[in-house]
Amino acid sequence: MTDTHCPYCSLQCGMTLAPRRARGGAVLEVRARPDFPVNEGALCRKGWTAGGLRGHRERLTTPLVRDRTTGELSAVGWDEALDLVAERITELRTASGDDSVAVFGGGGLTNEKAYLLGKFTRVALGTSQIDYNGRWCMSSAASASTRAFGVDRGLPFPLADVEQADVV
Repeated sequence: MTDTHCPYCSLQCGMTLAPRRARGGAVLEVRARPDFPVNEGALCRKGWTAGGLRGHRERLTTPLVRDRTTGELSAVGWDEALDLVAERITELRTASGDDSVAVFGGGGLTNEKAYLLGKFTRVALGTSQIDYNGRWCMSSAASASTRAFGVDRGLPFPLADVEQADVV
């Protein structure tokens, strides 16, 4: 069994993944974590079904590289794929400047992960070009969150603090 976090939203609810035998092979069963302060064992529908992602028939489990001549995709090892990514990013930055590289994050990142992604983007890659999907697909929620909490993703406090607040 592995304690982890739900991959869907920035609340990062606690869950435990446990292997289970099923028809067609092993699957992961999602179990609640009542001791986790954010969700106290509760999960939304997406959280309860998160274990199914790992075994989905369309899930890619190995890197694919497109042949520059034929356009065909072929499976390669992780080391080869990561070396190729590093090589191509270096080529692109050399030819077109640092801001020719961009990073696109997601609204499901915690504040800490979003901060690290921003640091990686600006320091390691040397680009100012960073955005995230919430600016478009979640713009109304982000706007409401900004008005309510002063940030557009995640909460600036532990959820357990709400019950201690004088006013909500």
